Amino acid sequence: MKRCKLKFGFPLGALQDEIVDLFKTAGYKVKFDQKLQKVEIGDPEIICLFARPIAIASLVEKGLLDAGVSTEVSLIEAEANKVKQILELEPGKSIWGKTKVILAVPENSKIKSIKDLNGKKIITRIPKITKEFLRKNKISAEVMYSDTLINESKVGVIADAIVEFSRIGNILKDYNLKPLKTLFESSVILIANQKALRDKWKKKKIESLTNLLEKAKTVQEQKLKFYTPWNTDQLDDIDLKILQALYRNGRKSFVEIAKETKLSPVGVKNRVEKLLSEDILKIQGLLNIKKVHSLSATIGVEANNETLSNLIEKFEKSPLVYHLVKTSGRCNLVIGIVAPDLESIENFIAMWLREEPGVKHIEVNIGELPIIPKVWSPPII
Repeated sequence: MKRCKLKFGFPLGALQDEIVDLFKTAGYKVKFDQKLQKVEIGDPEIICLFARPIAIASLVEKGLLDAGVSTEVSLIEAEANKVKQILELEPGKSIWGKTKVILAVPENSKIKSIKDLNGKKIITRIPKITKEFLRKNKISAEVMYSDTLINESKVGVIADAIVEFSRIGNILKDYNLKPLKTLFESSVILIANQKALRDKWKKKKIESLTNLLEKAKTVQEQKLKFYTPWNTDQLDDIDLKILQALYRNGRKSFVEIAKETKLSPVGVKNRVEKLLSEDILKIQGLLNIKKVHSLSATIGVEANNETLSNLIEKFEKSPLVYHLVKTSGRCNLVIGIVAPDLESIENFIAMWLREEPGVKHIEVNIGELPIIPKVWSPPII
């Protein structure tokens, strides 16, 4: 008897790593053949096809795939109106929110508003959505379709703007691009073909897959809650969006944030003031480390308790210290410093540590500037 198979679309591109992690959390043994662009998940009853989320939406719509992982915006672009959305796959209350579809331009562009796009060229992998956006806003611009890697590199060369997927930490900034407008917020979703769901065996297989992924999502949500640097129980999704906006740009106005959160400017102002009053949020100017320093050092110190307290009090006001933490082990204090040159590091150690009578042992590692943080608030002395 021929074994039944479920044909499944596995996303290629930006979603790949997080979906691999989700499937592994669900207990699947994911294996890639990068050369042949093949993927297996350790289930002989599931055949995986590697494709872009937009292609997956279209293939599931046509019944060429039974199910797959796609995105809400991909369904719109592929005009896949008949597929069944089974499960949202992103962990709830992610501190960075959903994937956004961003209209971006070069930082030095003369394009300041969407009206300035008239007569310009826009490169994108979602041309239907882009054209509809332009139509609604009565803008005449040329839309250039490109599904190649790093479309961002083409902006400022063959295109004036880009419509692209974006998240915190994305590559827009690396290519000196700035967001001009957010078109959509889009979730990652598990989808299925309607006909496949009417097949008894396929429906059961999809339900089993859904249950495993839903449990994996719950596990990831617990991890996210554990690693989130604040207790999100006291924050709702609007608070998180406000924090996200201010993280990107601390000078963003309440009017701009209101457009992103769908609150009134007064509502945003009230929430920001509440976050400030509860000491959850602090708005301040930060120093770009690489503009004023060239080296860093991590210094481990072993000292008695009295000396430890004295050192902490002194280092809290040091203009070189960006990291200070009490630890267990032989070294009970770890100090991270940045400096313009090696001599400054040596002077810091000689002046503040070697002459301190209660210091028993010092370990020093000198390196490049820290990867994190890239900016920091120097103490006021």
